[in-house]
Amino acid sequence: MSDQYEAVFARYDTDGDGQLTVDEVTAAIAGMFPETEVDDLSGIVAALFAEYDADHDGLLSVAEFVPLAENLPELGSAD
Repeated sequence: MSDQYEAVFARYDTDGDGQLTVDEVTAAIAGMFPETEVDDLSGIVAALFAEYDADHDGLLSVAEFVPLAENLPELGSAD
């Protein structure tokens, strides 16, 4: 697993629990598109979780985040 993706994951994992919540992913995406209202992202985030939350626990682990970051390079780029 790429150290780059792990570092980006850690940046988005604001509570440091090793899992990304819907709110953390929403904040990450909102940060990519600051003009977008957070409420407008709920459908996008739900679709991302439906596709990438492999164990359907409502959280993204780092292993589940990597494919998402690979398919959405803006999310996986370290600033």
